[in-house]
Amino acid sequence: MSRPYDLVLYGATGFTGAYVLEVFSKSSVYGSVKLAVAGRNEGKIRSTLKEVSGYTGVDLTNLPIIIADSGNTNSLVEMAKQAKVIINVVGPYRLYGEAVVKAAVENGASHVDISGEPAFLEKMQQKYGKLAEQNGVYVVGACGWDSIPCDLGVNFLKQHFDGTLEYAETFVQVKNGPSGYSFNAGTYQTLILGIWQAKNDGLGKIRKEIMPQKLERSPFRPKKRGNLWWNDTLEHYALPFPGADRSVVQRSQYFDATVNEARPVNIETYLLVKSKFWALALMLWVTLVFFFAQFGFTRKFMQQYPELCSFYMFKNGGPSRQQAKEASFTYWVFGKGWNNGENVGENPPQKVKAARCDGPDAGYIGTSGCVLASALTVLQDQDKLPGNGGVFTTTAAFKETKIYDRLNEFGIKFRIDESVHPEL
Repeated sequence: MSRPYDLVLYGATGFTGAYVLEVFSKSSVYGSVKLAVAGRNEGKIRSTLKEVSGYTGVDLTNLPIIIADSGNTNSLVEMAKQAKVIINVVGPYRLYGEAVVKAAVENGASHVDISGEPAFLEKMQQKYGKLAEQNGVYVVGACGWDSIPCDLGVNFLKQHFDGTLEYAETFVQVKNGPSGYSFNAGTYQTLILGIWQAKNDGLGKIRKEIMPQKLERSPFRPKKRGNLWWNDTLEHYALPFPGADRSVVQRSQYFDATVNEARPVNIETYLLVKSKFWALALMLWVTLVFFFAQFGFTRKFMQQYPELCSFYMFKNGGPSRQQAKEASFTYWVFGKGWNNGENVGENPPQKVKAARCDGPDAGYIGTSGCVLASALTVLQDQDKLPGNGGVFTTTAAFKETKIYDRLNEFGIKFRIDESVHPEL
């Protein structure tokens, strides 16, 4: 069946969707890759196209429009039949994501998303992995800032280690400009829902099903750290990073071990904070959110007043364009292993190496570059993707592709940093 559009952006009127449109319009593929935009309300879509055209100086108002709603199965089916790859930026995915994945897989469209929700990501592999393979389509989750810098960063270090990488610690460093920064409240709502529903997700059972083979457990693993510790190398306080990165990397490393017979890498993930006061304040806030999300009244209050309850870390309007423009990130991956020629596993690893990923505003500009690079890779590197289709993490899907080159074009750059000598 002929498909008129290379990419269909589902959720074009949302906060992230508008940034994806903007980043796409400024890219080298604009004009050569056929893009359509999809959403529930034609008036809002046309308004968004006009608004983004004003930002960019590129006329987007003639882009094809598809009316699609996650509550209307027929509309999702019609959207999927017209797309080679769907870019789905409509969250929370635990509420709205599966219907789009199902429509895509059953109707021959590949699908990428920006989910940072482990339960959704792993459930999609469990439910649709075999059907996607049978239908020759690719579903690749966590293609935003969650979790490309971490997942592809670990893979990048593994490929450039000049030996065998055994384990790694990763560090998120988000940098705001003089205007400050606030995330869009949609991310906050996803967080509240995820905490509330975690006890019902059955992740243990899902993981046993999608990763049935028991891998040999290495005695050499990352150090056990406290909940707050000082990183001498990066001169920041470090606390555990609660995102999806670790779970995504675990799935990638399982795939690499079972399919490619590569040694899997164990990781721990951390968030860097410059001030001890703000690190303690963030820990306290997260603890309170976890506690109050369990009770109906307090949960609804937190959902109704995201700005107040997050101390304006999250806002309904998200960051201003100036705030996003000033923001950037560095994602560090510190690894330890063995040199080429050493007997792997016999003695404790001694070789240490650092990789980093640098990019623009993590929340929206960087995420837009990540998901567009992913969609273009699925579209253009079919012969380098694994198998004949399926549900994959980014590293499992893109390991042999030109993903790093595409990310570089969107300002997301991976490199080995020889000036850093971490203690692991």
